[in-house]
Amino acid sequence: MSKYIKTKHRGIRYREHPTRKYGARPDRYYFVRLKLDGKDVEEALGWESEWKLKRDRDISLEEHAVSRLIELKRNRREGTGPTTLREQRAEAKAKRKAEQAALKAKAQAEKTLSEYWTETYFPTAQRSKKESSWSKEKQHFTRWIAPLLGKMPLKSIGLKQWDELVKVLSTAGLSQRTKEYITGTLRRILKHAYDRRMVSDPPPTGKRIGVAGPGNNRRLRVVSHKEEAAILAELARRDVHAWRITRFAFLTGCRASEAFNLTWGSIDHARGCIVFADTKNRDSRTIPITEPLTELLDTMTAGPANAPVFVKEDGSVYQQAPYPFQSVVDDLGLNEGRGKRDRLVFHSIRHSVATRLAQRLGPRDLMDVMGWRTVQMAMRYVHGNEAAKAKALAMLGTAPEEGKVLPFQAPGNA
Repeated sequence: MSKYIKTKHRGIRYREHPTRKYGARPDRYYFVRLKLDGKDVEEALGWESEWKLKRDRDISLEEHAVSRLIELKRNRREGTGPTTLREQRAEAKAKRKAEQAALKAKAQAEKTLSEYWTETYFPTAQRSKKESSWSKEKQHFTRWIAPLLGKMPLKSIGLKQWDELVKVLSTAGLSQRTKEYITGTLRRILKHAYDRRMVSDPPPTGKRIGVAGPGNNRRLRVVSHKEEAAILAELARRDVHAWRITRFAFLTGCRASEAFNLTWGSIDHARGCIVFADTKNRDSRTIPITEPLTELLDTMTAGPANAPVFVKEDGSVYQQAPYPFQSVVDDLGLNEGRGKRDRLVFHSIRHSVATRLAQRLGPRDLMDVMGWRTVQMAMRYVHGNEAAKAKALAMLGTAPEEGKVLPFQAPGNA
């Protein structure tokens, strides 16, 4: 190792690199030496060539060493500030870290709703939610939320902005349920930000902003067997593809999305069952292939395992209920004079199948067939024996007849 060489400045020395040059002379590695608590403390400053290269300074490393040494000695005398290079560097590092944190906090505080949606929330939703869920949220955000609130900082969205959004939705003539869905999307975004300390307050409830959903949104309409036959007959005449998926829904009670996503690989003829893998609650379930289902499937040409079972006439996959279904319902006059919850829509098929099955199955079996997680859903459809209930209620209005009472005699007293 090369020897130490003193400079004309007390407490500053260096050693030379054995081969590397800096200009016309060997490169120098500088050290600062001072007394601290009665002991000599020496710390390295580094190579002069690297000092100039990294910092592009106008002064030399030796001149910099002099100024640093003067500063450290002054701090030691006055009892303030760092007294070693290590402390100086730690202080500078902490300062930079604090400045970076402040800049980050400022950027977060100024982050707009659209920026948070694009950079954070939506990518997370795509990873953690089903496509049908995040695509619906995207529609809500793009169509209704972003135009009104997208450019606002997250922290500035308060009750006033919520009220403005609800006013826009109401002016557009949207139903209470639709307003609940759209504001629910905004609530999830802001709840996501609140959980990550991007905003200081949680979003308000639907009740607080006046968009709480109706207490009962269940369908009332049960499709009769006569209506079912009329719908299927007309569909078979107009569009065989729409007839197939509608017939399948009547035979299984599946959700529309389950029929849309069903592939040929999910139909196991060997085991005699159909597997619904991509369900609303992410739980797969299996139903048996009945004889009517076999007859339906026999009218179709099976495709590759990953190919959809039900497609439109042009070969595209269904994304929503087949249009011919609603057209047939309207042409048959099945919704004339009906209220909103009493109108016949594609989902009415599932409601009707559940109602029919509940007459033969117990709650547990009904849950398995329909794909429900909670018994509460099944109990909506399970009804007791009406005749037995009527008989039991009738007994409440009459007093029981007094029977003949025989005296009791103990053995041996006869």
